Amino acid sequence: MHWTIFTSGLWGDTRRKMANSLHAWVVQLNELIDHAIKIRNDNVMEYKDKELEAFETGLNIFTLLMKEMLKDMLGEEAND
Repeated sequence: MHWTIFTSGLWGDTRRKMANSLHAWVVQLNELIDHAIKIRNDNVMEYKDKELEAFETGLNIFTLLMKEMLKDMLGEEAND
């Protein structure tokens, strides 16, 4: 069987795989965001004072970055 990049069937298959991959990333990022928020809210490391403030700040930044990644990925999906 001969495959070329211009074969419409191959292109459709590639787009389907990309969509499935994108959906997996969206689910994974959403779960990571929820998990980071839970860890922050539960203070699992039992930090106090300045350590707690740094811990919460770090997790908040991490969560914001993941949310921006999610927006970016969903924006790409809407453009396709």
